[in-house]
Amino acid sequence: MRLTAQLDERISKCEEILSRNSESLVFAALSDAYRKKGDLAKAFHICSRGLKLYPDYGPGHLVMAKINMERGMYSEAEKELALAIQADGKTRGTEFLLAQILIKKGQTKEAKKILEKLKATDPENQTVGELLEAIKKEADSDKSGYDVMSVQERWHIEKVVDLKDGVHYLKSLPGVLAALVVDKDGLVVESWLNPSFKKELLGAIATSIIRCVKEGVLGTGFGEYEHVLIESENLEFWVMKFKQQAFVLCCAPEANLGALKIRVSELLEHLSRNLE
Repeated sequence: MRLTAQLDERISKCEEILSRNSESLVFAALSDAYRKKGDLAKAFHICSRGLKLYPDYGPGHLVMAKINMERGMYSEAEKELALAIQADGKTRGTEFLLAQILIKKGQTKEAKKILEKLKATDPENQTVGELLEAIKKEADSDKSGYDVMSVQERWHIEKVVDLKDGVHYLKSLPGVLAALVVDKDGLVVESWLNPSFKKELLGAIATSIIRCVKEGVLGTGFGEYEHVLIESENLEFWVMKFKQQAFVLCCAPEANLGALKIRVSELLEHLSRNLE
């Protein structure tokens, strides 16, 4: 909440400056604030417009590299980063960002070399160390489905410490329209929703589904439910048991459920260990 307020304040100040001077270099700070807030479309639009005015402005290209990476446009992100480095030179920040982009592109060997150089000059850097460890785990693991997930994704899962973080991770997955955690009484504990959804309604639907499934399998010897998936014409509704609560996902029909299942399973396993 505090971070959101800070971003809103920064956006307000930057927009005020731009309203007085449409050619101000503050466009980079404004687009970066929108990026951090999750509005990638607006961030991209503002940054593109600014870079047309200042094509050699390094900070603008650096922000655009981050925007493109978060949009999944990794080659474009690498090009923008190269322009930023061309303008202002290499820094630890640009090298770390390059490593992240290379990981997204599947070039983990190149990324590892960069990260090892960064670690050599700053061995106590926790973020660099964690990303190197994630690369090592991917190389060493023969776990089924592991190679489907990128190192960056696994690293994000390992950074999850509570239910709120878990919901934040789930909302970033392709095709997810809503993610929430519901307790045994049907109360929504944590949530992120597309504006077209109401969390109270989704919580009530999930609770009704769980109750019906429990009553349906009672005495059958099937055991307790683990997952319930309901597919409709316009939506896929997925309920996953987690301790005394349940994670609920609303997904677009075109969502890749196989890929989602791998990631959700990894997340729930990680949270089970962390919240024991």
